[in-house]
Amino acid sequence: MEFVIRKSKVLILILTSYSLFSCNSRNYLEEALSIAGDNRAELERVLQHYKDDPLKLKSAKFLIENMIAHYSYVEENGLTSYYDKIDSLYNVTVSLSNLERIHLYDSVSSIYNNDYTFTKVSDLHVITANYLINNIDISFFLWQEGEWAKHVSFEDFCEYILPYKVLDGQTLDDWKEYGNKICKGDIDTLHYCSLYKNLAFKSCERVNTLLRENLKPTINHKHQIIPLRRVSTSMNILQGICDDYAFIATAVMRAKGIPVTMDFTPQWPFRSLGHSWNVLLDNFGKNTVFMGCDQNPGLPHKVDHRMAKVFRKTYAINRELENINKLENYLPPKFNNMCVKDVTNEYMKTYDVQIAIKNKIKNKYAFLAVFDNQNWVPVHWGKIKGRKVKFEMMGANIVYLPVVFNSDKKITPIAPPFILNSIGERTDIIFNPKDLQTMILFRKYFVPEHVFWLLKRMVGGKIQASSHRDFRNAVTLHTINEPGFNTGKIFFKEDAGKYRYWRYLSPDSSHCNVAELYFYTKESLEPVYGDIIGTEWTCWNDSKKENVFDQNPLTIFDSKLPSGAWVGMDFKRPVAMEKLIYIPRSDGNSINPGNEYELVYWDDGKWISLGCKVADNNYLEYHNCPKEALYILHNHTEGVAERIFTYKNNEQIWW
Repeated sequence: MEFVIRKSKVLILILTSYSLFSCNSRNYLEEALSIAGDNRAELERVLQHYKDDPLKLKSAKFLIENMIAHYSYVEENGLTSYYDKIDSLYNVTVSLSNLERIHLYDSVSSIYNNDYTFTKVSDLHVITANYLINNIDISFFLWQEGEWAKHVSFEDFCEYILPYKVLDGQTLDDWKEYGNKICKGDIDTLHYCSLYKNLAFKSCERVNTLLRENLKPTINHKHQIIPLRRVSTSMNILQGICDDYAFIATAVMRAKGIPVTMDFTPQWPFRSLGHSWNVLLDNFGKNTVFMGCDQNPGLPHKVDHRMAKVFRKTYAINRELENINKLENYLPPKFNNMCVKDVTNEYMKTYDVQIAIKNKIKNKYAFLAVFDNQNWVPVHWGKIKGRKVKFEMMGANIVYLPVVFNSDKKITPIAPPFILNSIGERTDIIFNPKDLQTMILFRKYFVPEHVFWLLKRMVGGKIQASSHRDFRNAVTLHTINEPGFNTGKIFFKEDAGKYRYWRYLSPDSSHCNVAELYFYTKESLEPVYGDIIGTEWTCWNDSKKENVFDQNPLTIFDSKLPSGAWVGMDFKRPVAMEKLIYIPRSDGNSINPGNEYELVYWDDGKWISLGCKVADNNYLEYHNCPKEALYILHNHTEGVAERIFTYKNNEQIWW
């Protein structure tokens, strides 16, 4: 592949000849050129360069008109030096252990924190004519002469291939030439298969597979450094967040003319954080989801996750968001990026929601917020008309709170929270203070998928007793047959017998994962203890068998022996047990005895406390709680994860 770049002299143009709009319309091109200031001549040179090529001229105008929303970092502050130092650290094999990767990542963090500060500058002020011309010519070559974008319209070309950067802050270097060479040979022969010829899906699949094999992505949400936005440096990344890997995939794919972009949900409506991923514009006009450097197109990606909103990162400015930025006193950081497009209805059935506002307000726009485990986070906007506001294309089975921002940049609720159920019915969460109930609470956070699988590790486990230390002729007194929810209780028959040795024998492939065992005799009010016995070989130093009897459910036993591992006690003499309480390996979000908790409910824009309690059991009991309310259970002793819930039929319903 060759890139032919033409050069031309700098000419000053009469801008009216390039105007795309009538005199009564907003002239975005002239606005951009005016803002460019001293750099205006560079942009005018690009327009002059393409004066005889209408399509390239149109693409140049598109880039310049929307450039006001895009920025870079000032090179004078040592940006190149920063990336070079990171490259020198990352020049290692990707076969490092996770611990080694973490240590290396910490070293990279220290480079940024100790040596560098970066200043943003508008691309209108720094981009050169040569750089923009080079990018446009390369992009047209990839689109018109390449193999993988022949199905792409000009409008889609402008978003999926043409942009001179993928994300803001990206270094303005020769990233398309660099990215074009990555994994190149593996897709060059695809055209020999008739089914694969010009098939963007297959080329994307091949390249993404090689990126995954080369990078071996490792997620690290600390992300204390400035995002790595020099493509060559990011290709050495050892840890990152989803944004980083989606960025890498987008840059490499676009450099090959494979039409790819990034979608994201600003905030999960059932947990903390948001998520970014990639979409491929395939030959059949569909945007096919994949995860850059990880899951290939066509494979399920987060299909079981509820989403309130999904946006597509664009180069073009969303003019409504631009207007909101001008009209509102404050916008949350998630809405500072004006280059997004709402694509929620590509992912799910959506519903429009109209809200009646309680009081008269000055704001022009309102927002719908979801809960992120700690705070309400706006995820969409709606224009206020009178005392009503409409929010379009909202995801379902979610609790929302309608809000505006006041002059102190704080959220002010304008209506009660509501549930938008799976068929689009809205139910406001409003309670009757006289209609009260008793609540039994077992957790402060829902049981996520990874915890569910940890709980299942005890299914098939056996409680055994024996008169011999090696448990020959062991008697199985109980077999655990369900994963449980929090804490399991086993009551033994009165004639079960007396034994000196008692143990938990783990099922196959479970590594004897258990957090706590409490043995009780008929006479004891507290657990009884003997000498701890069991499998010695552990996965890591802190996962020893002694953890099972330390009365701390956050410490666990994790044996290197996947099957046949066990843990128990030698009571020095035969004893009869009345019961056993066991706590599976979990996440610490169950009710932990000795911890202080506080239950709160939402009332008229604030959380109201129902009091603090120190847990003396594996559950909490609260009386005189309002029905149909929205709750949070705080743990003031330890942990940060907590989740809003309602309570119905004696069960916590998590949102």
